[in-house]
Amino acid sequence: MSDPAVSVVIPTRGGAGRLPVLLDALAAQVVDEPWEVVVVLDGDVDGSGAVLETYADRVPLRVVRRTGGDGVAAALSTGYDEARGEIVLRCDDDLTPPPGLVAGHLAHHRGRAVGARPVGVISMTRDVFPDTPYAAAYGRPANERLLAEAYARPAGERWRHWAACNSVTKAAYTAVGGFDTAMRYREDSELGLRLARSGVEIVIDPALEVEHRGPATDTATRAARAFTSGASTLAFDTRHPGSHPIGSTARDPWSRAVGSAAARIDSRAAAGALGRRVDAALPRLPERLGAKAVAWAVEAAAAAGRRVGDADWVRDVPVSALDSVSVVVPHYGDPATALALLDQLAAQTHPVQVIVADDASPDPFPDRPGVDVVRRTANGGFGANVNSGIAAATGDAVLVLNSDLSIEPTFVADMVSAARARPHAVLAPRMVDEHGTEAWVGRDFPRVRHQFAAWLTPLARFRGTSAWHRAVGHDVHAQVSERPVDWVVGAAMWIPLAEFRAVGGFDERFFMNSEEVDLQRRLGERGVSAIALRSPTVVHAGGGSSPSASRRRWLVEGQLLYADKWGSRRALQVALTAATGANLAVNTFRRAAGRDIRPLDVARSELSMIRGDR
Repeated sequence: MSDPAVSVVIPTRGGAGRLPVLLDALAAQVVDEPWEVVVVLDGDVDGSGAVLETYADRVPLRVVRRTGGDGVAAALSTGYDEARGEIVLRCDDDLTPPPGLVAGHLAHHRGRAVGARPVGVISMTRDVFPDTPYAAAYGRPANERLLAEAYARPAGERWRHWAACNSVTKAAYTAVGGFDTAMRYREDSELGLRLARSGVEIVIDPALEVEHRGPATDTATRAARAFTSGASTLAFDTRHPGSHPIGSTARDPWSRAVGSAAARIDSRAAAGALGRRVDAALPRLPERLGAKAVAWAVEAAAAAGRRVGDADWVRDVPVSALDSVSVVVPHYGDPATALALLDQLAAQTHPVQVIVADDASPDPFPDRPGVDVVRRTANGGFGANVNSGIAAATGDAVLVLNSDLSIEPTFVADMVSAARARPHAVLAPRMVDEHGTEAWVGRDFPRVRHQFAAWLTPLARFRGTSAWHRAVGHDVHAQVSERPVDWVVGAAMWIPLAEFRAVGGFDERFFMNSEEVDLQRRLGERGVSAIALRSPTVVHAGGGSSPSASRRRWLVEGQLLYADKWGSRRALQVALTAATGANLAVNTFRRAAGRDIRPLDVARSELSMIRGDR
């Protein structure tokens, strides 16, 4: 068998979720000459090897296994050494090549005149983003600017874009000494510079543009990467002095703002923290101002990286590596609904750790194979019970599911997919009741005016209107399209586990109601957003995990405690007392009209709850 004309080299680590899309696209390539795909499995940390085995008869595949963990440059160097092709084409595992990609690269090399200097061909990457405020304000526009800049680059500057997808003859690669494996970032463009200086003509072909599925999806990730990118210029410029422009010394207001922020960043983690604060503000900023806010954080992070330097960082594992999920089901009362939900969890297409948190239920939850049952000795309410369950969680994220939910077999897989694109967020699925009526999952943080409107009996007749929902704090836009909101209801909620533990979990002073609002407010201060999804959908029967008699009292107790923490308890009590007065007047009129109602008894009950009486 003759040697292949092209070797496609793919470095991968933690890529089980990314590789199928890439390999499917490579299986669709039409190439007139022999070619091969060399996958460098840089440590099989997630079952990628098993994924690759399923493609052995679909693509001309060879798998090179490494222990891994010593950087992408080392993995690429191994792949290029193993490549048998005359031409080596790098392709990262989060790309989706168009059908003619391999043939297009080959054509550039075959089209060189005899005796002409070798060519290096670059495919620029077009980023694919979920619909988020970050993507709209900054992600997509920044990528468009980068593409326009690349296609306009003079020949001597094109090496700067030697990155995720490019090709060169193996002879030219070997002649410049290959990858510098001591570089943990910018190893690609550093190679590109040496190739250009050796006489390789660098070409950027717009017809060979490739889809990139792994861009930063929020400011936190983008700022952290900018810090690392800035830090890496130190090692680069040590090898190639003057290859990067010196940072701006301008003293205009923008430069001063960037410099001031950069002076407070001393690590990649600090850069990410600044980004999270911007992410928390983005949903409320006009798009142009949001773009400026992201640019400020990114530029400040890059400047800080150049100042600090950082030899100890490791390259990001793309967020799609998220895989392990723990599900916590709180239980109190009849176990029938929870048992039905567990049957549905057992049928999920994505594996989960299932935990039932039994809140000292009078009907204890029965032991069940494959289910961790955490038993409390005293009834502490929703937050305390879920905290007990999450203490046993081992996943990257936790799904808190009320016991009275119905879910589809792909529900967990769909939530994982959504979370991979939104790694720093609390997520809630679309929710309907058993009649198909949609619940108001996305909400505004409670304000006194919301609670006043909800307390007023006369407004109940307007419950079906958008005006009423706005008045009580429901985010009506979240019923139409996916969007960040202040908070999402806790009946079905995806939470990044590390973030949950970082803020101490639920405040156990809340017995029932408002605990999820308080949690998401604290998470929001860390830059963790809340997003109401439009898919998947769950069915919520309501009432399966708690008795109904005390619900209104629990609601008011939670609102008063929340007001103590985040507002004014006194202001809320005054507003609700005024609403009770209005209710009394209306109920008195209704009784005079012949309605069976006791206005004074209703008013006394409401005032007792407002005072916090037991």
